[in-house]
Amino acid sequence: MADTDVLAVVWGETNRVTSKDGSNATLARLEAVVAKLAALAKKRGFDSNLSKLPPPRVGSQQALRYQKMMVTVEAVEGGTWSGAALPARAAIWEITINGSPRLDQPLPKAVSWITDQDVASGGDFVVGDGSDGRLYRLFETEKAASDHQLPFASAVTGSGMPKPEAANPFRKIAWAIGITAAVVFVLGGALSVWTGRSLSDARNLLVTTNPTYQYELLTAVTEFCAVDYKAFPDGAQSAVCGKLLEGNELPSKNSEERYDFSQAVSVLADAKSCPAAPSKDGCNTIWRAAIVVGQKHSWKAGLFQFLNDTSASLSGVTSAAGSASVLVSFLMLVCGIAGLTVALGLGTKQRVAGVWIDTRNRVSLARAQVTLWTAVALAGYTTFALFNVGFAGIAGAAAASAGGGALGISTFGAFPAIPASVAAALGIAAVSPMLSALILPTKDATGNKVDLAIRGSDGDLRRRGAPFFGAESEGLEKRASPRLASIADIFMGEEIANADTVDVSRLQNVVITTTLVLGFFSILVAMTTVGADQLIGAKAVIFTSLPELGATFTALLVASHTTYLISKAHDAQPLNPLDQQVDS
Repeated sequence: MADTDVLAVVWGETNRVTSKDGSNATLARLEAVVAKLAALAKKRGFDSNLSKLPPPRVGSQQALRYQKMMVTVEAVEGGTWSGAALPARAAIWEITINGSPRLDQPLPKAVSWITDQDVASGGDFVVGDGSDGRLYRLFETEKAASDHQLPFASAVTGSGMPKPEAANPFRKIAWAIGITAAVVFVLGGALSVWTGRSLSDARNLLVTTNPTYQYELLTAVTEFCAVDYKAFPDGAQSAVCGKLLEGNELPSKNSEERYDFSQAVSVLADAKSCPAAPSKDGCNTIWRAAIVVGQKHSWKAGLFQFLNDTSASLSGVTSAAGSASVLVSFLMLVCGIAGLTVALGLGTKQRVAGVWIDTRNRVSLARAQVTLWTAVALAGYTTFALFNVGFAGIAGAAAASAGGGALGISTFGAFPAIPASVAAALGIAAVSPMLSALILPTKDATGNKVDLAIRGSDGDLRRRGAPFFGAESEGLEKRASPRLASIADIFMGEEIANADTVDVSRLQNVVITTTLVLGFFSILVAMTTVGADQLIGAKAVIFTSLPELGATFTALLVASHTTYLISKAHDAQPLNPLDQQVDS
């Protein structure tokens, strides 16, 4: 008896067609070709992609034709087919009146080979009657399809052809999230540049020669001194404040409502000396005043204070007077990268974690790791580099080329160095998916169960734990849709034999990766706050390097990924049915 699945496929492809020349032999060849290739598709596990039709009712007009078809299919399956040799691959495609393939639209990949020179015709067939009849040709080739391709495709029934893609319901949401994330990323970078530029402007005021700015700087220093004295009257007064205050009070004003600083111009000399000695008495007060003056006539003053206050609230630590923070910019860049990742996932896989879903429709641990490291490391690097650009800017580059300037800036390198430990973390996270991709194809790609070796043989010994690189694998778990992917996949085995079992090596890898990423993130958060002394006395850019994480960090990361990859290479083995019988 012929295979019922194969019969259903052959009947679905041939019940509506008739040979153009009216020959029963041409129709029988079509049935034979479809029978051979449908059986091959089923063997590869792809028969679900072929169109099927149940047999007609007994006694109907089609029943006799179905019986003749069964004879042909049984002959092919039994090896008694006496016709011309059957092809290794075939396709049914519509042709024009001139006999050439209809190319109104680009050929789908499944039938793109039908225009090759070595393709033969297996006969022409008509679908429909009278003026509605459409002409199709059976294209044949001796070149076999690869293991992951269907050997047969049909434009009559749609077998093996790409199915029309349903409209993505998340498309508009994905675009909205993506655009918003891109805007957040750009704004975060712009804020980092602006913060650096603002602090650079304040630092330039320490050596200004503009009389207007000099007077405004002295005024701001005087008022800070008075406020500080009232807040802490028993504290030691700096020499700078002693030069400006009169009896610890604000000096008197002249008829133009301006302070008389004729006796305190030496404070300007003190300000110019602060970059060389930032911890000098009074420099902190002068620096705080310079920040206020630098933003006095623009909207930036309120924003600068808001960013500093927000950063202090988020970090839980109130920064010292005169310090600055780019924590808000850093978090905006992290959120921007994360938002772009979510948007891409929704747009391609219709899942928030779609970027993590691989070609087998499983959530990939390797993809998740690369994404996390990219978001944290790239956001930190971008924040620090753009701050450096704003802080040094063109003036810094010019000073570097001239061998230094009034502020002592002798070098200019906006982009921070990447320590070996950070480079190793990024490299390991990127290389691990590549090595994983080399290991996975060594498993049984068809997903069909490999015959187990006979108990007690050498093969059985290998099956019990020795085999690596697909020697005895039962195949990889594959799912029909990204909707079946689950976050739990990052903890579960990837092969058919252990897909429902927690893989301890993957659990270990997740815990270690989470620990290292959170630790690195915390270090970057701490780096975003820059002290006043560092800003005043900077001889170059502020952020010269990402944090050095150390050899222990790298060793832990290497050990974790090595264990994970070795476990991936090892073939998961189910319990032998013979063992189950013995145990029972």
